[in-house]
Amino acid sequence: MTRQTKTPASQRRQGLTPVAGACSLLALAALLSACGGSGDADPTAPPPPAAPGFAAEIRYTSYGVPHIKADNFKGAGYGYGYAFAEDHVCLFAQELVTMRGERSRYFGDFDAKGVPINYLGQFGAATPNLASDFFYKLHLTPALAQAMRAAAGADTRDLVSGFVAGYNRYLRDKGVNGLPVECKGAAWVKPMTEDEAYWRFSQAAMAGSSIQFIEAIGGAQPPVVKVAAAPALSAKALKTQRSQLAVLNSPLVQATNPLFEHAVGSNGYGLGKDVTQSGAGMVLGNPHFPWWGALRLHKLHLTIPGKLDVFGSTLLGAPVPLIGFNKDVAWTHTFSTDNRFTLFQLKLDPADPTRYQVDGTYKAMSKTALTVEALQPDGSLKTHQRTLYGTDFGPLLSDGATFSWSGAAAFVIRDANYTNYKLIDQALLNSMSTSAESLRQNLATHNAMPWVNTMAADKNGKALYANYSVAANVSDSQLAGCVNSPTGQFLLATRGLVLMDGSKSSCQWTGAIPAAQRPYVLRDDYIVNANDSHWLPNEHERLTGFPKIIATGPDAEGMPQGERTRMGIVQVKDRLSNADGLGGNRFTLANLQQVYAKSRFFRAEMWLDEFLAATCAGKAQPIVVKGTNGVDTDITKACGVLAIWKKTEGLTDPGALLFRKLYELAGELEEASYWRVPFSPADPVMTPRGFNTANTKAVTLLADTVQWFSTNKFALEEVNARKQVIIRDSAPIPFPGGRYTFNNVRGNLGASGLYGDPVYGNSYMQFVTFDANGPVAEGVLTYSQSSHLLSPHFSDQTKLYSDIFLKGAKWAKLPFSEAEIKADPAYKSMSISE
Repeated sequence: MTRQTKTPASQRRQGLTPVAGACSLLALAALLSACGGSGDADPTAPPPPAAPGFAAEIRYTSYGVPHIKADNFKGAGYGYGYAFAEDHVCLFAQELVTMRGERSRYFGDFDAKGVPINYLGQFGAATPNLASDFFYKLHLTPALAQAMRAAAGADTRDLVSGFVAGYNRYLRDKGVNGLPVECKGAAWVKPMTEDEAYWRFSQAAMAGSSIQFIEAIGGAQPPVVKVAAAPALSAKALKTQRSQLAVLNSPLVQATNPLFEHAVGSNGYGLGKDVTQSGAGMVLGNPHFPWWGALRLHKLHLTIPGKLDVFGSTLLGAPVPLIGFNKDVAWTHTFSTDNRFTLFQLKLDPADPTRYQVDGTYKAMSKTALTVEALQPDGSLKTHQRTLYGTDFGPLLSDGATFSWSGAAAFVIRDANYTNYKLIDQALLNSMSTSAESLRQNLATHNAMPWVNTMAADKNGKALYANYSVAANVSDSQLAGCVNSPTGQFLLATRGLVLMDGSKSSCQWTGAIPAAQRPYVLRDDYIVNANDSHWLPNEHERLTGFPKIIATGPDAEGMPQGERTRMGIVQVKDRLSNADGLGGNRFTLANLQQVYAKSRFFRAEMWLDEFLAATCAGKAQPIVVKGTNGVDTDITKACGVLAIWKKTEGLTDPGALLFRKLYELAGELEEASYWRVPFSPADPVMTPRGFNTANTKAVTLLADTVQWFSTNKFALEEVNARKQVIIRDSAPIPFPGGRYTFNNVRGNLGASGLYGDPVYGNSYMQFVTFDANGPVAEGVLTYSQSSHLLSPHFSDQTKLYSDIFLKGAKWAKLPFSEAEIKADPAYKSMSISE
């Protein structure tokens, strides 16, 4: 019999029951049938209470991971909404404030000195509250929520309904004064509506597009007085470094840096039967996401017997795993190269900057009048009114620099993901896949993954790479004919950004590139992606001829591959030849973890020895060279430290920090002049390679590196374990990985002299394979399960993550089967219903 605590009669209709036995309270009807007596019903007895509209059992395992079990999708969403709120109610409540356009209302617009009040945006930019409020009030509307709800399938609607009910149930149970310290008693913590849940999916979909331009869109206003437009840059002018830098350093272009530089990225392996020791598939899931805000990931397991059984991680507010595994297949995602948006340049009416020309005719812009309330330093509220403008192409944006709204020209953005209503339907369908090929078919069904590639492998040893992401539906002929300004052509070539001619209706586009034109491959050996394009998923595979909008400029097919892509392929080659020294010539889960933990730096392997031979070997000591500032600098010790460095970014590897800074100053060695053997599309893994001895810049930059270490009081042999540190629970925690390497993490150098918060990089990590009993999975959520400071799960996985690399600790088990869940040493269960 199930033990249950006594509940006051007034609360029984929305019970919360700890469960100790096998008779879980999935629904009141199930309780009556499984735990009740026998015999005929008493006709004089009162009718039984109605079955609850929402019911779920929440089972917790080590590190606070919730495993939700329910009879239907409403129950699954309900259980997860409650468990999610327990871990992130304060963080998500603030995100709801953001999406409502109420940050200024609760946190202020300007401080007492007139300085804008900002918040840390999804990609690390300081985002003004006021511009953010206008942005979200423009984009996230009741009409949008209604359209998304209408487009969603029945299972998604039920899941969302349950999620909202579970989140709000937590708020009722705790009361505003019973919430975690971060938001205890806060007036801005309010129940979530279903509209707001759908808004969150739209916000997540736009993370790789419009969300990068919150300030430029939310603050776009026509010129107050008639101002002559800045002269359009000619092709000749754009050949000068000054003009190029003006474009590249404009706020709008700079806002795309985190994605262009793959700073927010990921690695993913799908290993097939030809390369695994067991013959079963194997997946490394390794997204590199921010450790703060709405792009944090959260672990969960949803089970609806006979319908759904999936473990993984999801973005805050998304009620289903986005990365994960089921009994048949595992998958992961990486940020893709797709152009999910395009910019348009408008020609304006000289007499009215709110009229734009299309095919020779001027059209009036649409106007949306918006109101934002803002808390003032004296506690009063101020009302801001602003009209934002739109066109047939999309909303106006202005960055106050190269992309300003002038009297003659303006710029707009068109975002394919603004009308992507199927993200949760897509994630649910992915979760029900039965093989790698089934997953591919499911991805193609909605073609709604907003900004990611997919890597997968199944229990039978088939590996999948697929890019069924969202890309603007721009044809190759439009790309050729509509990117016709010198600025547009420069941006396309150097950044892959698409700036189209807004004076021609023929340049308009609608929707996304269809699934039939998307790249994929199924293989028996392996696939890998680390944020480069679809072109090279395997050393022996080339995916070519796809719409150019999927991969433009430096990311186009046949272009040089990044550090992590090349390293990812070489790690497989070295495993198959045992060049990595791990024994055997196939992958196991254990040696995949060892391969990852080695933290190799591939471009260092390809370049550094030849550089040191040319720069340091046989030179009279001390070796003194001039830095960029003309100061004589002794590089003798730096040569020695780099000579003994293992070319790995381990926590205790002297030389790792030193080379990292040199690599940074050298622009990640992207310039062809650094290399002896140039890039060849015929050999994209092993080229470029070797040091070009004609290059004199590198040695100057080594001197600059030595000067930087001296200025910042770093020893040249300093190691990551002492400098790459975050503080949790008042204690330092060294965190592994390198800023540019396959094992990837990026801390920010603060006044304390530590590379610490805000951090982004390794986040949810999963190593998954299969045996006769189902999935075998291990991993970690690097920043831990809860964002609440006093939660026992605020930093427990963070400490484990550090100890794995520093002390040889084991990766955490990711329990999936009923037996694994109930055998977990931290297992506990509770049931909720209403």
